[in-house]
Amino acid sequence: MNVHIKACLILLLAGLCLWSSSAVAGGKGRETRGDHHYKAESAMRKKAFRRGISLDEAVNRAREATHGRVLSVQEMDSEYRVRLLTPDGVVKRLRIDPLTGEILR
Repeated sequence: MNVHIKACLILLLAGLCLWSSSAVAGGKGRETRGDHHYKAESAMRKKAFRRGISLDEAVNRAREATHGRVLSVQEMDSEYRVRLLTPDGVVKRLRIDPLTGEILR
Protein backbone atom coordinates (compact mmCIF):
# COMPACT_ATOMS: atom_id res chain seq x y z
CA MET A 1 0.00 0.00 0.00
CA ASN A 2 1.20 3.46 -0.79
CA VAL A 3 2.45 5.58 2.13
CA HIS A 4 0.18 8.42 1.02
CA ILE A 5 -2.91 6.17 1.19
CA LYS A 6 -1.89 4.85 4.63
CA ALA A 7 -1.50 8.42 5.92
CA CYS A 8 -4.94 9.36 4.57
CA LEU A 9 -6.53 6.32 6.23
CA ILE A 10 -4.90 7.15 9.57
CA LEU A 11 -6.13 10.74 9.36
CA LEU A 12 -9.60 9.53 8.44
CA LEU A 13 -9.71 7.14 11.41
CA ALA A 14 -8.44 9.86 13.77
CA GLY A 15 -11.13 12.23 12.49
CA LEU A 16 -13.82 9.60 13.05
CA CYS A 17 -12.58 9.02 16.59
CA LEU A 18 -12.68 12.75 17.36
CA TRP A 19 -16.13 13.11 15.80
CA SER A 20 -17.57 10.18 17.77
CA SER A 21 -16.15 11.46 21.07
CA SER A 22 -17.66 14.90 20.48
CA ALA A 23 -21.03 13.28 19.72
CA VAL A 24 -20.88 11.44 23.06
CA ALA A 25 -19.99 14.64 24.92
CA GLY A 26 -22.85 16.43 23.15
CA GLY A 27 -25.27 13.79 24.38
CA LYS A 28 -24.41 14.61 27.98
CA GLY A 29 -25.25 18.24 27.33
CA ARG A 30 -28.65 17.25 26.01
CA GLU A 31 -29.39 15.36 29.22
CA THR A 32 -28.68 18.50 31.20
CA ARG A 33 -31.07 20.47 29.01
CA GLY A 34 -33.61 17.69 29.44
CA ASP A 35 -33.30 17.96 33.20
CA HIS A 36 -33.89 21.69 32.96
CA HIS A 37 -36.96 21.09 30.78
CA TYR A 38 -38.31 18.57 33.29
CA LYS A 39 -37.88 21.03 36.16
CA ALA A 40 -39.72 23.74 34.25
CA GLU A 41 -42.48 21.30 33.33
CA SER A 42 -42.75 20.18 36.96
CA ALA A 43 -43.15 23.79 38.08
CA MET A 44 -45.89 24.30 35.49
CA ARG A 45 -47.72 21.18 36.74
CA LYS A 46 -47.95 22.70 40.22
CA LYS A 47 -49.89 25.67 38.90
CA ALA A 48 -53.64 25.51 39.19
CA PHE A 49 -55.28 24.39 35.97
CA ARG A 50 -57.98 26.90 34.98
CA ARG A 51 -58.31 28.02 38.60
CA GLY A 52 -59.17 24.47 39.70
CA ILE A 53 -56.92 21.80 41.11
CA SER A 54 -53.33 21.22 40.03
CA LEU A 55 -52.13 18.06 38.36
CA ASP A 56 -50.35 17.07 41.58
CA GLU A 57 -53.60 17.43 43.53
CA ALA A 58 -55.41 15.29 40.96
CA VAL A 59 -52.77 12.59 41.30
CA ASN A 60 -53.11 12.66 45.09
CA ARG A 61 -56.89 12.30 44.84
CA ALA A 62 -56.52 9.35 42.46
CA ARG A 63 -54.02 7.70 44.83
CA GLU A 64 -56.35 8.17 47.80
CA ALA A 65 -59.30 6.75 45.88
CA THR A 66 -57.49 3.59 44.73
CA HIS A 67 -54.49 3.26 47.09
CA GLY A 68 -52.58 2.53 43.89
CA ARG A 69 -49.23 3.39 42.37
CA VAL A 70 -49.30 6.00 39.60
CA LEU A 71 -48.15 4.67 36.24
CA SER A 72 -48.83 7.69 34.03
CA VAL A 73 -50.54 11.06 34.02
CA GLN A 74 -51.89 13.14 31.15
CA GLU A 75 -53.18 16.69 31.19
CA MET A 76 -55.90 17.15 28.57
CA ASP A 77 -57.91 20.29 27.80
CA SER A 78 -60.96 19.17 29.73
CA GLU A 79 -59.62 16.57 32.18
CA TYR A 80 -56.67 14.93 33.87
CA ARG A 81 -56.12 11.25 33.12
CA VAL A 82 -54.35 9.13 35.71
CA ARG A 83 -53.38 5.49 35.18
CA LEU A 84 -52.70 3.53 38.39
CA LEU A 85 -51.78 0.03 39.47
CA THR A 86 -53.97 -1.00 42.42
CA PRO A 87 -52.60 -3.13 45.28
CA ASP A 88 -54.45 -6.18 43.88
CA GLY A 89 -52.65 -5.82 40.51
CA VAL A 90 -55.40 -4.18 38.46
CA VAL A 91 -54.61 -1.23 36.19
CA LYS A 92 -57.23 1.52 36.59
CA ARG A 93 -57.67 4.61 34.48
CA LEU A 94 -59.30 7.57 36.18
CA ARG A 95 -60.50 10.81 34.63
CA ILE A 96 -60.51 13.81 36.94
CA ASP A 97 -62.25 17.13 36.36
CA PRO A 98 -59.59 19.87 36.69
CA LEU A 99 -62.13 22.47 37.77
CA THR A 100 -63.82 20.56 40.59
CA GLY A 101 -61.41 17.72 41.35
CA GLU A 102 -64.26 15.23 40.95
CA ILE A 103 -63.30 11.73 39.76
CA LEU A 104 -65.31 11.18 36.59
CA ARG A 105 -64.51 7.53 36.07
